[in-house]
Amino acid sequence: MNPYSPPMGPAGSIGSSFSRAEPSEASVEALRQTKPWVQFLAVMAFLGSAFMLLGGVGSLLLSGMAPRGDGPPMAVLAAFYIPFAFLYVYPGYKLWQYAQSIGKLVASRSMEDLEIALGHQKSFWKFAGIVTIGMMVLYALFIVGVVMATAVGPSRMH
Repeated sequence: MNPYSPPMGPAGSIGSSFSRAEPSEASVEALRQTKPWVQFLAVMAFLGSAFMLLGGVGSLLLSGMAPRGDGPPMAVLAAFYIPFAFLYVYPGYKLWQYAQSIGKLVASRSMEDLEIALGHQKSFWKFAGIVTIGMMVLYALFIVGVVMATAVGPSRMH
């Protein structure tokens, strides 16, 4: 027996033991129970995006009617809300695709459907990680800016 030869199936054919591989019932059941929560979070992402877009557009419309005061104009608020509204669409879409793939997996029990579902999940988490890194950089820049403004601010006042 050669330990480096490909695996043999019961009939002696190469690879036949792997051609019928299926995900375990426990893994399919765990994903099936996750599907409603994934759909819920996808819908919340879409709704959050829609409300942020409405808030941004509303801020833009109100910025033309608001009196000019000491505070920042409403358009500044819109400048933050509108891009973030579009930022929420992609993770919502990936979660929705993931939930739909889980449904296909539950029906088919095929490894291919499991791989597709996990691919959508991977894309969601990759996006979440990239956004988290971006937010950490923005927070660090904000903290540095506040420290610098605090250090320079009082010396200019006197």
